[in-house]
Amino acid sequence: MPDDWSAALTDAFAILLGRPLEEFAPDATYAVYYSCSDLAIDLFKAGFDVAPLARGEIVAPPFTAIPILGTLLEGWDLIAPHWSIDLGRSFFRAGDPGDGAAIGLPELDAGLPGSDLGHILTERGLSAGDIRDAYPEIDFRVHTDGTLFDAMRTITGTMLGPDRLFPLSPDWGVEPSWEERLAAVAHPELKAHLRHLCRTEDSARSDGALYLGSTDPGFEPPRPVIAAWQFGEAQSWSAVVQLP
Repeated sequence: MPDDWSAALTDAFAILLGRPLEEFAPDATYAVYYSCSDLAIDLFKAGFDVAPLARGEIVAPPFTAIPILGTLLEGWDLIAPHWSIDLGRSFFRAGDPGDGAAIGLPELDAGLPGSDLGHILTERGLSAGDIRDAYPEIDFRVHTDGTLFDAMRTITGTMLGPDRLFPLSPDWGVEPSWEERLAAVAHPELKAHLRHLCRTEDSARSDGALYLGSTDPGFEPPRPVIAAWQFGEAQSWSAVVQLP
């Protein structure tokens, strides 16, 4: 990746985060998560092989080990279809307390990593479809190198490079305060891309995303968030968190 592109990203991320990346804990691990309740419901309704889950696989496009996941990501998000998903470290929980116990899987009420869930389903002879009545929620763990820079590249989709940026379309609906702050981004295509991800709540219902800053978008239990985005009618979100 050209140095000037890395520099442009570093400067732009500092604007989004409100301070330079070097002011964040350099030795910490930063993780990216993605959650979409509708996608999770569709995933369990469709059923899938739980073996990659039990093995804790990291699945990447075209998601040959779990193709339905790739299909659903394509239908729900612009950036997520390009991610690698760490199934083993993704977090699964019942939609409501007691839903797991009601189907004979009480572990799902407290929530558990994907690898643990895969082992339980395998040991009990259950399929993904068997637990759909618990309306499982999933916080997908996106595979990154653990740095804040890579987490920000990944969550904004800029890891695809300068030739794969989104245009600002439609060219209105950017949240005014972010319109003002992102004016300082010197790279014009990167500026348009980030403006598309910093829309107003109304505009983000149909296009781009609403930037939440460090507001927790819906983790259960809550987590310290570095940066988060919300999509559509708030049924999906992505977030960078600093792991303890």
